[in-house]
Amino acid sequence: MKKVRVSDEVMSEFASRGREVASKGLVNCSSGNISFRLNEECILISQTGCWLENMTEVNISVMNIRDGSSINQIIPSGEWKLHAGIYKQRPDVNVILHFQSPNATTLACIDKKPDYNAIIEIPLYIGNIPHVPFLMPGSIELANAVAEQCITNNVIQLSNHGQVAIGRNYKEVVERAVFFELSCSIIIKAGVNLKSIPEFDLGMLKSYRK
Repeated sequence: MKKVRVSDEVMSEFASRGREVASKGLVNCSSGNISFRLNEECILISQTGCWLENMTEVNISVMNIRDGSSINQIIPSGEWKLHAGIYKQRPDVNVILHFQSPNATTLACIDKKPDYNAIIEIPLYIGNIPHVPFLMPGSIELANAVAEQCITNNVIQLSNHGQVAIGRNYKEVVERAVFFELSCSIIIKAGVNLKSIPEFDLGMLKSYRK
């Protein structure tokens, strides 16, 4: 592949968005990774082992989406297959965030899938939230399972692992991740007293958004 030129502005914003994700409590230490589509062949993705809270331009891998090879010699996140699979499946997606926020991850570790429609932001901005069974991190099996669910969904729960949020731009992805974590926190605090949005009103909310 020919050399890819990435502007300083694009690299700087990517690093800034990684730090933003950490500042909102969506990741801790080296958990989580973020990527941005440059074109049909290349993405920016956080470096393996990167702490997003300290992310700078030196922690950004310019990666070939076809085989995971690094164009700038910075090793990409171990979850690069997951990111690549989603981009191949969803041409409308330009940003992917794999995160592990506390409340959402708690609900990813229980047997029974909860009703996430505790607040209006779920049907308005996210929609259905499927669960993927536990599969080894970084594996092609996990990547394929998530890519399949991403065909019609924008936030996915990874059992005993974390979450994936996808979208057209940084703002949309961060918004979805933050709203999802908020809903999960309310579900946990409410416990058996939780009253989810009635099915009829969910339909009305979807019409309201349109």
